[in-house]
Order: sequence, then C-alpha cells, then structure tokens
Amino acid sequence: MNILIVDDHPLTCQGLAALLSATQPSAKVQSAYSAAQARTALQHLPAPDWIFLDINLPDDPHHQLFRSLCESSWIDHTVLISAEPEHLLIHTALAAGARGFIPKTADPALVLAGFARILAGEFYIPPALLASLRDTGAIEPSSRGLSPRLQQVQELLLRGKANKMIARGLGLSDHTVKEYVSSVLMFHGVNNRLELVLRLGAQRQEV
Repeated sequence: MNILIVDDHPLTCQGLAALLSATQPSAKVQSAYSAAQARTALQHLPAPDWIFLDINLPDDPHHQLFRSLCESSWIDHTVLISAEPEHLLIHTALAAGARGFIPKTADPALVLAGFARILAGEFYIPPALLASLRDTGAIEPSSRGLSPRLQQVQELLLRGKANKMIARGLGLSDHTVKEYVSSVLMFHGVNNRLELVLRLGAQRQEV
C-alpha cells in the first residue's frame, strides 16, 4: 500500500507516517510538504493508493490542488486532514467523492479507526464533526454538487438497485460501489437507503 501525506508541517507528516507504518505493515509512506511537491509526487510511480491531504497549504492559498483532486479520480483515494475543519471544503470534497476527514487533533486511536472504516469502503467523519455539519446545514438534502458518477449511483439507489446490480450496470467493482453508496448516504446526512428514499422522495414532491 503506497500512501502520500501532503502537509506543510514535517512533524505532522512524521507522526502520521509512523502511525500508519506501524499499523499497516505493507505501507510505504512518502511525504510532500507543499502543493508543488504533491503534484510532482502524483506524476511519478509508484502512484499512491491513498492520499492524506492537508486542505490548507501555504503555497496553495486558493486550494487549487484540492480542487484539481476533486475533478480527478484521485479524490476517490483522498482523506482530508486539517487542524481547522472548513465545512464548505469538506462538503465539496464529500460531493466529489473524497473518502473522509480526520482532524489533526484526533488521537491515534481515532485516526486508525477512521482509516480502518475507509479501507472497509465507508466514508468517515468523526461523529462530533458530522453533527456540527448537520447543525450548520453544510449537509443538505440536495443532489446539487454531487459528481456525475455519484449522481448515477444515487439514481440507481432510488430505484431500489442492490450494490451488485449497480456494479454490473456501471462496470464497477463491488468494493467501489460500496464506497460510492457510503459517500451518497453521508452527503445527504442519512444512515441507510430507506432514509435516503424518504428524504429525496419528500424533496422531489415539494418541487
């Protein structure tokens, strides 16, 4: 497993790298301390299986690296990290298909538990932050902003299609579909397919 950590704080990179290396024996971890270094790393092999990305980088004040990842398949392998959660950016990443958000202030156990759930195909945000996102309206019952692929998955979910049928219809692996379903549910702030159908069904009736 190849992991790229993108963060301008060497101590953060070293600590996260040590934690991941100790718990993922096959992990090969490299660090990039700027957006420029990250772009260079992404252009060379071996390509990372996972990217831990600090949202705020000094050489990227307008978050261009983050936005370019959102427009590429890399976002499917990206976990956001930051000392200051920015609800709008987290919501944008969620809509694009990022796999989760882990605060830099999280203790090691939470980091490992969150990454384990991500590896299992789930989207992960710490419960307290998820509640805050819902309270502030950052998670809205609207499909606007979802990537085209996630919109496809959502429509098939609303038609009652099982994961295997979605995978067959879209030419995706079962694991990838599980990840996409998790992202759609998290985007709408619901826990399961029934809640998704009830929420979006009510929303469409109001239109």
